[in-house]
Amino acid sequence: MKLKPVHIIVALLIVVSAILAFDTFSSYVNPYSTVSEVAGDDSYIGREVQILADVANRSIYWGDDGSLLFNITDGKATIAVTYTGVPPQSFTDRQRVVAIGVQTTPYHMNATQLLVKCPSKYE
Repeated sequence: MKLKPVHIIVALLIVVSAILAFDTFSSYVNPYSTVSEVAGDDSYIGREVQILADVANRSIYWGDDGSLLFNITDGKATIAVTYTGVPPQSFTDRQRVVAIGVQTTPYHMNATQLLVKCPSKYE
């Protein structure tokens, strides 16, 4: 039995559609990146990222322009964050946060949103 060109084209379209659907779905399942994934990777520059990480110990300070400057880490890599806005009330060193913003260099991001992850009594 010979496959007709139409069958081959339809099969290829189904495969490509499945790959695109999986790629899109996987980014919705876990929208967060890690510091290790983003740090040092030029492909993230200029893109909005959501990084789930811990605030590095003793890295929080205020810039001259009133921006909040701190580092986030996953224990393997570190990224400097500049955040303009009012920080969440429970924002402290070693706090688990989600920094949302644009990666400006391989090791720096400008965060437009800062979410503090609440500690869970079940962890």
